[in-house]
Formats: sequence, C-alpha cells, structure tokens
Amino acid sequence: MSRIRVNQITNENGNGAPNFPHGFTHTGIITTTTIPNPVSNLTVNGNLGLSGTLTSEDVTNEDSIGIVTARTGVKIGPTTGVGATIFTDGSINSAGIITATNVSVASSVTAVTYFGDGSNLDNAVQYGVIEHLAGQCDGTTRACSFGTFTFPNITSQQNVQTNSYTLLNGSQISYKPPAGAIGVEYAFHFSASWDQASHTIQHFRFYVDNTEITTARFTFGGRYFENLTTMKWYFRIGGSGNDTAIGRYENWNSNKTIELRTRCYSWSGNEVSRFYGSHYWDGGGGNQFRQPQMEIIAYGNPAV
Repeated sequence: MSRIRVNQITNENGNGAPNFPHGFTHTGIITTTTIPNPVSNLTVNGNLGLSGTLTSEDVTNEDSIGIVTARTGVKIGPTTGVGATIFTDGSINSAGIITATNVSVASSVTAVTYFGDGSNLDNAVQYGVIEHLAGQCDGTTRACSFGTFTFPNITSQQNVQTNSYTLLNGSQISYKPPAGAIGVEYAFHFSASWDQASHTIQHFRFYVDNTEITTARFTFGGRYFENLTTMKWYFRIGGSGNDTAIGRYENWNSNKTIELRTRCYSWSGNEVSRFYGSHYWDGGGGNQFRQPQMEIIAYGNPAV
C-alpha cells in the first residue's frame, strides 16, 4: 500500500481541481468551504449538519423541525396545489377544510358557505329574517336584539263604544330592530264581532310614536259582522329623511311605539263594539274570549 503526503493537489496546470475519472473513495470527514457541482446528484447516507443556510430547489420530500424559509412558497399535497399552497405574499390557497381554534385575517374573508349560527360575527351582511318574535298577547317576554320584548297582556274582551279614536288594547308594542335591519313587519291578529248594532262599520288608524301612518287607514264592516282580522304593515328603513305617511325611516336605532286605534262609524247604530269576543257560539249566544296574537319580523336582505 502506498501513501501520498502533499500539501495541495491540483490539476496538471496547477490552476484548478484535479479529475478523478473513476471515482473517489474516502473514509472519514471531508472539510471544505465549497462543493463544486461536477455531478447532478449528491447522496449522503448519514447525517448532514450545516451551520449556515441550506438553499434547495425542486425538493420532493423534506422533513424539517424548526423554521423553513421558502423562496417561492410552500406547496403541500401529492400534486402541486392539491392540498394547499402557501405563497410568498402570505396568502394560502387550500383545497380542503381548515380546522383551527382561532383564525386572524387582516383584511377580508371570502367564502361560499359559512357553518355555525353566526352569532359572533361582526360587521357581517345579513340576509332574510334576522329577528322574528311571535306569540300570544299574554304578557310573556322574549329575548331579543335590544334586550327583552314583552307581549301585551290581554285576558278579556274590549268593548269600544265611541266614535272617537281609542287605543285597541293588545296592538301597542315598543320595538327596536337589530342593527343592520332594512325593514320591519308588524302583524296583529285579532277577532271582532257586532254586539248591539246588526249593521257594523268600524274605522282604524295606525300610529308610530303618536304620528299616524296615513296610508295605513282601513275600514271593515257588514251585517252581523263577526270575523278574524290581521293588521299587517311593512316599515322600510333607509334612504334620506323620513316619510311618516308610509312608515319609512332613515334610521331606527331606538324604541318606537306602534299601536292601532279604532272608532265606530256612529255610536248606537253602526259599531263593532266587541273585540276579542264572539257574538255567537255553538248555535247560541256567544261572548267567547279569543286572545289576540302578535308578530314582529326584522329583515336584513336588501332584496326584500
């Protein structure tokens, strides 16, 4: 066995690296500042330790513990972009479902479908019905957007025996819609019947904060009148200024009092004096109490 003891090995001209056309076998540690690229592949069977930066391109598999800084982004999945692609600008394109405890987004999130009830979403555009309160006028309460809504409490019939407008008990409520509402629908379901006058005519006016919605006036009547009636009105929210004749408000950010008032055409001759009660029942005399019902619906869909 021979031994070569030299300080330097160069090519024949002394100005470059020597060639090893049949390969180079070495057992031990190679220390070098640079590794030239005479071949296309470098295979390391053991561990490779680096004190500086490893720059690589077109890596098929890489298992890293720590921080990875990628020049052109990180692509995850068996095929490029199928699982997820993390771009150099910080954006992520994912083809599946992301499960996370918290997600922080600087500007906006776009999605076809959101899952969950959306109760904790802020500044979200809401569509369709965003609040619906309905029930008997029995004095019960419901949780609502502004706290608690209390239904009127009607336990007996009301006799309206006057030709001056008077409050129809049970029709009066105080309400404020949720933020972002573009409309409110009011509905009052009640019964009415004749009492002494067989030819009945009754007039109604609709008020918000003691201001009449003049386009909501209506009259009903007939001989031996006895029927179920619904007073329904849709209030628009938005636009410039208020139009109280139709019930449109630029803003509705505080409680408003809504009520129905009624009078007979003439007292002692044309009145529908019995509300929430019947004149006839089971083939004979009536006076059966029927409790009215109330509905309030707030909408948040601009198409409504």
